[in-house]
Amino acid sequence: MPRLLAFGEVLVDWIPLEFQRQGKIDIPICGQYPGGAPANVAVAVAGLGHQALMLGQVGDDAAGHYLRDCLVRQAVDCDYLLSSKHYATPMAFVSLDAEGERSFSFQRSETADLKVRLNDFPQQVLEEEGILHVCSNTLTENDIAETTSSILSAAKQAGLLISFDVNIRLPLWVSTEQLFQRVIDTAAASDMLKLSQEEWDYLSKLGQVDDLAAFLFERGVSLILLTDGAEDVQLLTAKWQTSLATPKVTVVDTTGAGDAFTGAWLASLLQQNICKRESLTQAIDSQTPLLDALQAAVVAGALAVTKRGAWSALPSAADIHAFIQSKE
Repeated sequence: MPRLLAFGEVLVDWIPLEFQRQGKIDIPICGQYPGGAPANVAVAVAGLGHQALMLGQVGDDAAGHYLRDCLVRQAVDCDYLLSSKHYATPMAFVSLDAEGERSFSFQRSETADLKVRLNDFPQQVLEEEGILHVCSNTLTENDIAETTSSILSAAKQAGLLISFDVNIRLPLWVSTEQLFQRVIDTAAASDMLKLSQEEWDYLSKLGQVDDLAAFLFERGVSLILLTDGAEDVQLLTAKWQTSLATPKVTVVDTTGAGDAFTGAWLASLLQQNICKRESLTQAIDSQTPLLDALQAAVVAGALAVTKRGAWSALPSAADIHAFIQSKE
């Protein structure tokens, strides 16, 4: 059976739950949630019944042990999640506004996730059929960007389908010029690209590109997924494009929405054995397999915002199916 390989950071998300009054001060009470965009996607795919492997590194510390245990409990294969005795596990601190929208600050300098290299993994990890999924947080510094490029090259040579979620976190970047070039280079090495309308507009302006879709298709991208919060989701290919409205739901926390969307999308592709560039090309020509995957992804993203947290908010296959059935 084809499987997902998720490469990148696993970290602790500190998310505010409530405020506690102490004298004249309101103290935020935060929950320790497992997170990291690639890890969230791996958990989503595993929860939808497919094999998911996590490739990366955490610290040999309390946070790293906690994250590994959480992943294992979610049926994610951690045989290739390394532990470092020299570097700490990264952390993110999440703030939520009145509408549930997020902002981030990070504790991610000289952390374990930045120190992993391709030759730290056995060669056979990329030899089985499946999809490799990466995000842009492994492009922010020179060494981990080089590792990401090496993994993409090895995966492409092995025949894996490659998925890239742009997922820009600006506080992690030193150079916007470097950001644009590394994101575009990674997109060019990928088959499928997912990004938000905000990221679309930012990259278009930063690179002074009038038609970003054409720009990406010319560089080898086969398919683009463009999300815009509660607005319609767009699916773009060089041959055709479509859009799908997102269901109207009550928003509690948007933390895991994008990763729930991506996880359901990739799980649907795995279910349909779309895990090579050739099978993706056939699916683009057919359209129907991708429209089915898009519907599942849109519903998963909508359901995820109705609960707090990243992993705890991920819907099951039964949740997605029941929601779709209720609307038919």
